[in-house]
Amino acid sequence: MSRRLDATLLADLWFFHAVAESGGFRRAAEQLAVTQGAVSQRVQRLESRLQLSLLQRGGRTLQLTPAGQRLYAACANGFDTVAAALAALQAEVAPASVRLSAPPSLALEWLLPRLGRFASLHPEISVDLLADNQPYSQTSLRQAGIDLALRYLPQAPLDAAFVLPEHGFPVAAPGLLASGADGALLHDDAPWSSPSPAGSEWALWLAAYGRPRGSAAGERHFNQAQLAYRSAQAGDGVALGRQLLVARYLQDGSLCRLDEQPPLLLGYYALYPVSGSAAAQTLVDWLCGEMQQQ
Repeated sequence: MSRRLDATLLADLWFFHAVAESGGFRRAAEQLAVTQGAVSQRVQRLESRLQLSLLQRGGRTLQLTPAGQRLYAACANGFDTVAAALAALQAEVAPASVRLSAPPSLALEWLLPRLGRFASLHPEISVDLLADNQPYSQTSLRQAGIDLALRYLPQAPLDAAFVLPEHGFPVAAPGLLASGADGALLHDDAPWSSPSPAGSEWALWLAAYGRPRGSAAGERHFNQAQLAYRSAQAGDGVALGRQLLVARYLQDGSLCRLDEQPPLLLGYYALYPVSGSAAAQTLVDWLCGEMQQQ
């Protein structure tokens, strides 16, 4: 058998690495932007060439054979080393820039109004902002060239650069409350794996305080917090406002807070460093300060 490295073998190793790191053929195919069948064929070709079984097939979850585990560890180390070297070389010749990924609502409501101030303070750093609701994955972020990623999560992960508490409380249009009418309970399902799971923000609020006034007319679900807030502004019901996102609506009077209960500690905006560049760290420090001030 031939184990000599060539273009075909390196490509097949990259496909195998994606399968092992993502935990399945389907997720690997999504990351590589190819069909699931193409990923399967590449891994089978690799196994045939090496005359080794790399995956245990037939179970519900993907399992690596002992040979597969050794090869994956070698691939991960090798590809990460190459990626780090490329990033370092590019940083030497390119102007300082940071690609920042954030949920659409946070990007629109909180980040955009502030990035101009960051640019004036640090004109040597260019920030590219990408609105993204995809679940956090180091692999997908690395492949997309993301330097920093903000995510709204129900609990603090271990690898967060910083974690700050976010508070939530029911908000509604002043007209809805003044009329005494009932609207719907307005959900943002984006941070959760399914609508209204046990750990979602409304589930936590209802368990602690019960249903707020003005929300007895059913429920509506959205995939962005901004849509829930716009619906609340239109008088459709009551949304669970996150402090960072609804502050300006409370200030301009288009939403008002239902002050029947104290705010609820909902979760965290956690920032993950994908690259350790000085520009990324500068942005991390600035974001910490901005969030702490608000």
